[in-house]
Amino acid sequence: MTTFLNNKEPDMELARMIRDRIKWDKRVSLNDLGVVVKDGTVIVSGYVDSSYKKNAALEVISTMEGVWEIDDRIIVPLDYYRSDEELKKLLQKQLSDILKISGEHIEVEVIDGIVTLEGEVYRPRLKAMAVGAAWEMSGVRDCLNLIEIREPPYRVPLHMAEDQPDDNLKGVFDGVN
Repeated sequence: MTTFLNNKEPDMELARMIRDRIKWDKRVSLNDLGVVVKDGTVIVSGYVDSSYKKNAALEVISTMEGVWEIDDRIIVPLDYYRSDEELKKLLQKQLSDILKISGEHIEVEVIDGIVTLEGEVYRPRLKAMAVGAAWEMSGVRDCLNLIEIREPPYRVPLHMAEDQPDDNLKGVFDGVN
């Protein structure tokens, strides 16, 4: 009986774990990097706008269990530029991943690398995550946070409304069989 070992699966799992770790590290954006793993060697590539972000990415990867070697292909160009349209598209995609409750919305506007976030959310953490997502992207020069935190809409469970109407609903259910 012949057994073939498939080394691709552990490499794919390690790459997924690295992407997850980078996603939650606020010093660098996954939008700026590409990560490939081959036999325990991590090949990381992309463009970032500062040496700080490059070193942060390498630090995150080097602390991961299962990484034997890092092939650093991250470039820090002196004249790094991302168009306003590209920044807006990347940020809208990232925000769509975290906006899960209906009624919450964040509008994105980018002019000369300055991001304006405007809208309404129910969770303060979401407001902070949106601003963090903007700041961690290479090419963003400033971020104006005009997001408002609102109270979520109050919904009365149907069984409560029928069984025990509150004071505001007195008389509504009178005469209803």
